[in-house]
Amino acid sequence: MMASGAAFPGIERGATFVLHEGSRTLSCAASLVAAPLAALEADARDVLGPDEQALLTDRLAPSRRQSFLAGRRAAKTALSVLAPGVSLREISVLPGLLQQPVAVVPGRSNLQVTLSHAGTAAIAVAHPEACPMGVDLERAAPEAQSALGEQTTPRERALAQAVLPYDEHQRLLLLWCLKEALSKALRCGLTVPFRLLEVASLVPLPGGVRARFENFTQYEGIAFCEAPFTLALVLPHSVRWQSTDAADSPQILREWLSDVAAVG
Repeated sequence: MMASGAAFPGIERGATFVLHEGSRTLSCAASLVAAPLAALEADARDVLGPDEQALLTDRLAPSRRQSFLAGRRAAKTALSVLAPGVSLREISVLPGLLQQPVAVVPGRSNLQVTLSHAGTAAIAVAHPEACPMGVDLERAAPEAQSALGEQTTPRERALAQAVLPYDEHQRLLLLWCLKEALSKALRCGLTVPFRLLEVASLVPLPGGVRARFENFTQYEGIAFCEAPFTLALVLPHSVRWQSTDAADSPQILREWLSDVAAVG
């Protein structure tokens, strides 16, 4: 993994990794950003292109401005790693018809990005279009526990209770994260019944789990919890993830989550 060294008044992390599928090698990059709104706004003109600046209107509430700016910075930073020489302003990340992020990178026609935000933090993963991926980042909100529970099956709740060393809210949030990340990889968003995204198995990892899905066996998920945050990444089951410096790759996401959790 390659950490970002740019000076920034907040948390900014970056890493590259490679996915292997048979003889194919797919280069990917991830970026995490967590910063005060004022810091993000100060750099906005260096990050946003004209079409993106047009979306950042004064009518947006501060929380929406925060998530928009952090998300675009994370997404463009990840994409720029895979497109050396292209500035952040030259990269476009605009909402598609289903509000999914659609990336346009000069000189590169096969790159896309998945992104998510929670609180002051945002995470993005840039990947080839040939390898669909989805990421979700959530911050615990105990008042939402009942709603989260309604989106799980008794089997999922029993599975999570048996495997996960977290309280009930964090277990439900992890299941939600996995499902939302899967919906992003499928490009359907939350437009399908959640029962179709059912989690079939959970295998413990340090600080998290590896998951498989009942109706989408071609995908697997990796999820980590560092209270109050939970993060999930879904990618094809057939690929093998190897970081560029031979680090324990998925665990870098847990380290980033710890950094964000430490500042709330």
